[in-house]
Amino acid sequence: MCIGKCSRFTGLGLIALALLSVVLNLFLLFPNLDGSYLRNKQISSHAMRMPGVWAGGLMVLLGGVQTTMVGFKVKSVSCCRTCFDMLLSGLFCILALVGAAVSFVFSAAGLLSGPYCLHQVEGEAALEWGYPYISPDLSGLTTSTEISFPEKSSLKLSCIDPPDIETWNSHFYVSLGLVNLLEIVLCLSQLVNAILGVFVGHCDQKKVCITKTKMAARSCATVT
Repeated sequence: MCIGKCSRFTGLGLIALALLSVVLNLFLLFPNLDGSYLRNKQISSHAMRMPGVWAGGLMVLLGGVQTTMVGFKVKSVSCCRTCFDMLLSGLFCILALVGAAVSFVFSAAGLLSGPYCLHQVEGEAALEWGYPYISPDLSGLTTSTEISFPEKSSLKLSCIDPPDIETWNSHFYVSLGLVNLLEIVLCLSQLVNAILGVFVGHCDQKKVCITKTKMAARSCATVT
């Protein structure tokens, strides 16, 4: 596939994934599509930082738009301008790559820390908002490297409000993480594509020149 065509498909893919990242992060801010939790600031801190909006969304979107413009508009410019555009595309891809990586880290952290919810304090009858799956007792880390997870029965009973927040958070954090991984893959592929474009230019230009030459030859033959 030519460098220009690769840039078009990669750029459009990055744009679509960036918009999807924003949507997934917004779903995390509205558990069960209820806005009262956001108004009361009863949302996970990882979701409140909105990494899927500014990192996996805006930063990747900038790279996707620039890459798409390079793929569609580079035909009509000179060879030197093509090399400059591909170099600029590589820089934007690095920016998008950093954004996707940051969003992926926040997604993984949000998934591991569990949801922020109303739960019963262990050993007490009181209810409080917090992270029931983050154990305050870290003494086990000094004697063992094993990671223990709550039993399935306790997982279903830990969070009282919002209802079924465990499933909601896990599904959207996993989806956001997968989107960020795809963004990273596309950014890396476009980075390689941009490096090649800096040195060899845009192969679509050669095809255009060949096409024009053939058309000119046909017109000359017709006149003769």
